[in-house]
Amino acid sequence: MAVGILQNHVSKHISKMYCLEPPMDPLAIKTKYFPDTEPSDSLSVCRSTGLTALFAPNAETKRRINTQLAQKAQADQTSAEPSTTVATDTATTSQPSTSAAPPRKSKKAKKRNTASAASTASTADTALTVDHPQVTMDSQLKEMLASMQSEMAEIRGKNERILNENERILNENERILNENGSMRSEIEGMRGENGGMRSEIENMRSEIERILNENESIRNENESINNDLTTVRKDLDAARVKHTQDVDALREVTMLLVPLHLRVLLDLARKKVLEHLGHESWEGLRASCSVHQLADTIFNDLKRKGVSYPPSQESIFFLCSYNNIRRAGNTAAHNAKEDDVRHAVLTQSLESQDRRCLESLFTYAYNGDQV
Repeated sequence: MAVGILQNHVSKHISKMYCLEPPMDPLAIKTKYFPDTEPSDSLSVCRSTGLTALFAPNAETKRRINTQLAQKAQADQTSAEPSTTVATDTATTSQPSTSAAPPRKSKKAKKRNTASAASTASTADTALTVDHPQVTMDSQLKEMLASMQSEMAEIRGKNERILNENERILNENERILNENGSMRSEIEGMRGENGGMRSEIENMRSEIERILNENESIRNENESINNDLTTVRKDLDAARVKHTQDVDALREVTMLLVPLHLRVLLDLARKKVLEHLGHESWEGLRASCSVHQLADTIFNDLKRKGVSYPPSQESIFFLCSYNNIRRAGNTAAHNAKEDDVRHAVLTQSLESQDRRCLESLFTYAYNGDQV
């Protein structure tokens, strides 16, 4: 901060000293400072804790300073020539006419003129040849440094107060940070507990979701089973009805088949008799005999031939007579239901000639009904 203030003052001083317009920018000065060194002779008024600084203007500022120095030197030289001419004329006119020698100048005047000429020449030479101008600390710079030291002392006081305030604020901040650290630890602990609870809740949600899915699956299975049971009940009811109908139909068929089967037994026994006795038909065997004569003839012939398991005479008489069994068989054969007859026709092979003949006879017998 002190170097910055000094830099501002130096830039103002250089601008004023060399009549720079516009004034020199403080940033145009390159500053090198050495805080660890003792002050130079030019800064002897400063305390031992002061600093040594070297200011070097940039190239543009150097050019402007050189231009101003050259213009000033030229102006000083121009103003010095008329002044010398006037002084010479005045001295000449003021001499008495009797004086033959010009007045002699004092040694001090000569030295003063010589120093002035040397200063003018030195200034002109400096304006033309100086490449890196340096600012030396004259009385004005020392006054500025004294003012700067006063300002720096005031600034140090302010800085000290600010540092004390900052120290107090830092202590307060440290206390708050400690409290915040404690609170942060508690919050972290609570966050950890909350994280654990959140994990447990998430696990419970997952378990509940799984149970809900299982319940939904079981509910769907139960619904499917109920639907299947309903279908099975319907099928079972239909099967019961059909079974009842089949049993009834079977009972009816059985009742019809019993007489037929018994007649089949009678016909089979007659066929066996014809084979044992060597006759072609039952009508040829019976001829004009009565039932009793036919029964005795068959019984005696079978006994004479010695057949195995010969029937009794009563059985042979039952076989030869027109008994109730044959009568019931004839009745069953002629009283069959239309559906039973149709079912019997359908049992024949579809491509057989008998099937075609039976279908034609069925249509004829039942007045045009198709099988």
